[in-house]
Amino acid sequence: MTEDILKLKKEAAEYLNNWKRERADLINYKKDEARRVEEIIRFANEGLALEIIDILDNLEIAMRNLPEEMKEKHDDWLDGIEKAVSDFQRVLARYDISRIPVEKFDPALHEAVHTERDGDRVEEVRAGYTMQGRVIRPSRVKIVK
Repeated sequence: MTEDILKLKKEAAEYLNNWKRERADLINYKKDEARRVEEIIRFANEGLALEIIDILDNLEIAMRNLPEEMKEKHDDWLDGIEKAVSDFQRVLARYDISRIPVEKFDPALHEAVHTERDGDRVEEVRAGYTMQGRVIRPSRVKIVK
């Protein structure tokens, strides 16, 4: 009889330990799932942000390539374009989307699209952006000497 009781106590302890382990696994799973959902929510606007960035790129290119006579004759048109660029930049900043600085080549942030000799200077070809610290579009750069 005592042998049976000891056996049953051992089984009960084993079942209790298994239950505790499974309970801990469930709690860990819930925490992991909550982190995944939070990550999905944080980056849900990434696609929209990339589309806005493409529009911003086009506006900046248009402003860079604007002939001088257009700047002089149509300054109110130019002011409107500059305001649109500023508005896009403000919207991006509100969602913690920032432009990647181009100082020194960093393969984690930059994509080298052209190299002239063994370069020590980096020129931006296309702006890159991070969203909440994560690269959503690397900067395209040209490395020149």
